[in-house]
Amino acid sequence: MTPSFAVKLFINRMIWLRLARACPFTSWRVMLYRLMGVRIGDDVFVGFDVDFDTNHPELIEVGNHVTISHRCMIVSHMATDVATPLQRFYPPKSAPVKIGNGAWLCVGAIILPGVTVGENAVVGAGAVVTKDVGANTVVAGVPARPVKTLDP
Repeated sequence: MTPSFAVKLFINRMIWLRLARACPFTSWRVMLYRLMGVRIGDDVFVGFDVDFDTNHPELIEVGNHVTISHRCMIVSHMATDVATPLQRFYPPKSAPVKIGNGAWLCVGAIILPGVTVGENAVVGAGAVVTKDVGANTVVAGVPARPVKTLDP
């Protein structure tokens, strides 16, 4: 890990993320996540205790008019911090995450690397999204599966 990357992680984790989690004002939370590097559109609600990936926040894009409810996690990378035999089976992965315009992530939803959540899609509470979610689709469960299509 380079010293500049270590400083970036420290600032993202210890300053912006901690302030954003505790901030009582939605607009300030959004501003702090933007400072962290997350690309967030207009008129976005981000609830309390939301985790955006701190290693690669620049890989996360949130559209306009999106609701991200409390305790959601949006992850743009997965890796172990130390060399283990499991790395052979689960190599490190970084991939962009995109949340489309008008989407709603319900409480506790987890979005994994490489996932695109389509426009006006709904991710149910506690769902773990491992694959793309189509526009106007409701998904739920672990792993998330389509349960309903919304009329546009």
